[in-house]
Amino acid sequence: MSHSDRIAVRTDGICKRFGLVQANRDISIAVREGTIHAVVGENGAGKTTLMNILYGVFPPDSGTVHLMEQPVRFRSPAEALAAGLGMVSQHYALIPRLSVLENLILGGAGAGLAPLPKARVLERARELAGVIGLQADWNAPAGALSVSQQQKVEILKLLLRDARVLIFDEPTAVLPPADAEAFFALLHRFAQEGRTVLLVTHKLQEVLAHADEVTVLRAGQVVASMPIREHPDAEPQVDARTLARLIVGEEGVLPEDELLLGTRLGDQPRLWVEGLTVAPVRSRAGLKGVSFEVHPGEVFGIAGVDGSGQAELIDALVGLVLPAGGRIWLDGEEMTHLPAHYRLRRGVRYIAEDRHLRGAILEWSVAENAAMGLHRQGGFGSVLSLSFVRMKEFAQRIIERFAVRAPSAEAPFSALSGGNQQKVVVGRALMQIPALLIAGQPTRGLDASSTRAVHHAIREACEAGAAALVVSFDLDELLTLCDRVGVLFDGRMVDIVEGERRRREEIGALMVGAAKGGGA
Repeated sequence: MSHSDRIAVRTDGICKRFGLVQANRDISIAVREGTIHAVVGENGAGKTTLMNILYGVFPPDSGTVHLMEQPVRFRSPAEALAAGLGMVSQHYALIPRLSVLENLILGGAGAGLAPLPKARVLERARELAGVIGLQADWNAPAGALSVSQQQKVEILKLLLRDARVLIFDEPTAVLPPADAEAFFALLHRFAQEGRTVLLVTHKLQEVLAHADEVTVLRAGQVVASMPIREHPDAEPQVDARTLARLIVGEEGVLPEDELLLGTRLGDQPRLWVEGLTVAPVRSRAGLKGVSFEVHPGEVFGIAGVDGSGQAELIDALVGLVLPAGGRIWLDGEEMTHLPAHYRLRRGVRYIAEDRHLRGAILEWSVAENAAMGLHRQGGFGSVLSLSFVRMKEFAQRIIERFAVRAPSAEAPFSALSGGNQQKVVVGRALMQIPALLIAGQPTRGLDASSTRAVHHAIREACEAGAAALVVSFDLDELLTLCDRVGVLFDGRMVDIVEGERRRREEIGALMVGAAKGGGA
C-alpha cells in the first residue's frame, strides 16, 4: 500500500443523538494519510459532533472508529491525543491566566497522559515555534496573545504530543487574510510530512484551494465524498456552486454574493468618536487617537490585522472599558463614561466577538440567553420578576426568523451547534431595531445561507434607521456589507475607504502598513 492510499481515519456507521436531535446518522468516511480532508455542511449538519466523537469528547451511540487501521474508542481527548489524534476547536482551550509555557505543559495532561517536563517542553517548543511561525513570550499570560498566536499555541500543544492526525474546526473564522494564508501553508507542510488534516470549514473557496478531498454532510448524514483534484498541482474538479448544491440541496441554492450598499438617513451622525485612546487590554496596540462617525442607515466596517485595537474599540463603545482619552457621542449625547446598561437602554446592541466568553451562558436555556442583557428593558417583566413565558416567546421569534435549529426554546444553549448559537446571539441584537449595532465577527461559524441572512438582517435594521459598526477579519464580508471601511493599524485609524477605493488589495495593504492612507 502506497503512503497516500493508507487510511488514517475511518468511521463506519457513526450515530449520535442528543435528546430529540439526531446529530449524526450512519456516517461512514475514509480519510487518507498525508492529505487535507475537508468536511463541510450547513450549521447543525453534524460536522462538529463527528469531530468530537473522533476526539473522544463523547462516545458514539453506535458505529466504530478506526485510527491507522486499528479500532479505537476514546473515553477522553487525552486518550485520543495519546494515540496521535489531536483537535483545535473553534473556541480555544487555553487557560488565559496561565503562561504560554504552563499551557503547553498541561496541554495533554489527564487520563493517564502526564504533564510534560518543563525543560523538555521549553526546548522542544522553541524548535517547533520556528516551524509554525510562532513568536511568543513563553512566560506571558496566554490570554494576552492575539487570536492567531493562540491558535498556534493550540497547534503547538498537539505537535508536542506528536499528533499525526490534526482536526481543525473553523480554523480561519477569526483570522485576517495574511494569517489565514500562513495557516494553510502550515497545513500543506503537515501533509507533506505525512500528517493527516481534517478541516471543518464553511468557506468553500478554502476547500477548493487547499483540500485534497471533501465530505459533505447534510442533516447529519453523508451526501457526498469526493476528491477535489487528481494531484496536488491540478485544478479543482468541482466548483463552489456544486458544493453548495450538495450542502443545501437543489432547492436551497442561493444566488451569488451581492453588494449590500445603503444610504445615509440624515446628516447628523448616530455615533461620533473623537480622539479615542484606550490602553492595551485585549490587543498589543490599544487605541491611539481614533476618530470617525457612523450615520443612520450606514454600515461602517472596521478592518485590521488581529491585535490592531479592534477589541479595545468595541469595549469602549459598549462601555466595558473606560477610555484614557477622547470622547464618544450617541445622537449628540456624550456617553464616554456611561455604563453599559445605560447604553443598552439608549438602544446600543452588541454582538460579541466570542459568543462563549461574552455572548452566552451555555448552561442556561435558549430562552434565557435570548433575553440576556435585555431583561432591564421591561419586555420580560420586572428585573425582580422575569417572565419565562415571555422569554420563550421572544426566543421562538428568533428561532423562526433566523432558522435556528433548536429542540425548543427551553433546551440548554449548549445543545445547539456553534452556528445555531451564533444565530441566537445575532437575533437577540436584531429582533428589535437598535439605534446602534456594535457587531464583532457577526457571522463567525455561520454557513453561507445563514451569513446572507445575517447580512440582510443588518441591512434591514439600517434601512429602518439603525447605524451599524461591523468588525470582521473577513475582508469579503466587509466589502459585501459595508458602505465605508475604516482601517486600523497599530491602534490608529490610518484611512477610511469608500466608493471605488473599497478594494481588497488597497485595504489589505493598509492593514499591514504597506500603504499610506489618505487620513481619517
